Amino acid sequence: MKRLPGWLRRRYTLLIIPEHSGASSRVRLTIVPLLLVGAVFGLLVTIAVLLLALRSEDLLRIRALHEELAEAVDAYEASLADREKSIALLKSEVQRLTEEAGAVKQKLEELDKLEAEIEAIVELALPGESDALISSSSGKNAAVQPLSYGGVGGENHPVEEDELTEAAGYGSFAGYGSVNLMTSLRDEAESIRARLAAKKEEAARVLDKLRMLPIAWPTESTRITSEFGLRSDPFTRRLAQHSGIDIGGVSGDPVLAAGGGVVVESAYNRSRGHYIIIKHDNGYKSVYMHLRKRLVSEGQKVAQGEQIGLLGSSGRSTGPHLHFEIWKNDQAVDPLPYLQLFKEENS
Repeated sequence: MKRLPGWLRRRYTLLIIPEHSGASSRVRLTIVPLLLVGAVFGLLVTIAVLLLALRSEDLLRIRALHEELAEAVDAYEASLADREKSIALLKSEVQRLTEEAGAVKQKLEELDKLEAEIEAIVELALPGESDALISSSSGKNAAVQPLSYGGVGGENHPVEEDELTEAAGYGSFAGYGSVNLMTSLRDEAESIRARLAAKKEEAARVLDKLRMLPIAWPTESTRITSEFGLRSDPFTRRLAQHSGIDIGGVSGDPVLAAGGGVVVESAYNRSRGHYIIIKHDNGYKSVYMHLRKRLVSEGQKVAQGEQIGLLGSSGRSTGPHLHFEIWKNDQAVDPLPYLQLFKEENS
């Protein structure tokens, strides 16, 4: 074995002296152990430095991962907040659409009802144009008050005994047509809109015609004091034909045109007193007797509901009332069904 260099074989003495009294000790050794200890210490330091460097790198990597994780959490929370906001908006939109659907359904039901009303007006058969009229003793309108004490009158039309068997009978006139109500929202709106467009035009024409017919109440009062048909004449007490109805009222009350038309007579005589006759469409005429005052003249055009005179007791009358007649093709008909029609349509 090759001998070590001299400096490695040189011995050194390590003197160990206690701090307090006591014997000191010496340790003799070569430099080799010191070198080994130094090498081991250096190795340990190097390892420690390497471990520290690796730990620092791991810490940096962990910090970066923490930052990435924090960013991911923030992004997830933001996305979650956006989703919650979107869900809230969707819920609000669904609720709004639900409410709108309910409103649309209600509107469609209202359109159905309106269509039924328009259909009823359009398909209405006017009384007097069917085979027979309702009798004066049936089908009373709730707005028409029962016979009561008040003025009566009219021209005297005595009835002979052999004419009693020829008293006219009256049937019923056609009522309102029915309309089936639709229940589906699928195609209801378009079908109703199309039908209403046509019905609107047709109804407008019908309403224009109705305004020219004597169907509006000629007075504010609806108190019937004498009906159409056979009655005991208030002056002679003999059985006579009453060609109209008597409507009791207060002297000076307004008398209104039952329908639009042209005044063909505005005059006075002993039986009728002050009276007015208006000619309407389709062969109709309306007669207003026993007026206190006439406010229109012959040849004047009047509209339905326009004031034409004042209620009174002129002529052959027992008290303030309006004797009102409707004539169809020169034949007197019971006015009450016509006036009831107007009340029903406007109730």
